[in-house]
Amino acid sequence: TPLKLDVIRDRGTLAREVEDGLIENVYRLQLTNRSESVHTLRIGVDGLDSAFVASDAMVELGPDTERQVPVRVRVRPGNGAPGSNAIGFTVQALDDPALSVRERSTFFVPR
Repeated sequence: TPLKLDVIRDRGTLAREVEDGLIENVYRLQLTNRSESVHTLRIGVDGLDSAFVASDAMVELGPDTERQVPVRVRVRPGNGAPGSNAIGFTVQALDDPALSVRERSTFFVPR
């Protein structure tokens, strides 16, 4: 496939509480575009109630390019069980909805 996604969790901090009591986890997304076109990509997250991408969710990726993008994901307090929760990242090209990839990961909620 011309679009590839690898999710790397930030090992320095499993989870932290930020403003309004939200829980935040940090990831690095390794994005690869093997096509010959520039694509604007939208990053999304699913699998856990109230989960949302708190950093810039739009990325432009040039042809035949790899890029690491830091991504912050937040959830509202009370969502998710303490410990690891399954989530998924989706990256989709805005100019070609068929160009989409999903990768599983985990979201850590502190006890």
